[in-house]
Amino acid sequence: MPDVELFIQEKLNLLHRAHYAFWVYWWPLWRRVYSGPHILSQWRRLSLVKQGQCVLDYGCGTGDFTIPAARMVGEQGQVYALDCGPRQLGIVDRESKKAGLSNIETILSNGKTTLPDESVDVVWMCDVLHEIRERRAVLEDLHRVLRPNGILAIHDGMRDRVLSYTRGLFALSGKDGKLYKFVKEAVSPA
Repeated sequence: MPDVELFIQEKLNLLHRAHYAFWVYWWPLWRRVYSGPHILSQWRRLSLVKQGQCVLDYGCGTGDFTIPAARMVGEQGQVYALDCGPRQLGIVDRESKKAGLSNIETILSNGKTTLPDESVDVVWMCDVLHEIRERRAVLEDLHRVLRPNGILAIHDGMRDRVLSYTRGLFALSGKDGKLYKFVKEAVSPA
């Protein structure tokens, strides 16, 4: 069975682009008003982000979770906001300055993080895994940047299909609706 998302992206590119443009403009409002507060309450229930941590918001969009994460980790913590869209990262920069936050660094990338090995405590991916073509390669890079006791948290409509991509890299340690919390597994060299 062909990958439907890949088919849409490659064969119906105009439709995919129109869909993306629609989401880019109204999605931030939806996130702030409806889904964002619910997801942040899931963070609290799963004790996801803590003071002093280093967090990577992979696929940060306009920073709806970057800004709260930066507040949670405090001045001693660090948040990396990675996205493939320069427009979104510009919004993150503007909003972080407006909020008086200096612990956010943006990264423009559509794949690898360029972060050092074992430098991140928490990787957060919200509604982005289904958008990634090379899912396993991205998850391998995220495994590389996570510290040995690091957490990968994925909130995505793929639900349990997420487990097939994380197998052998991350072990499920908690679940709350569409939010999956994983711990980093040790990977033996090939």
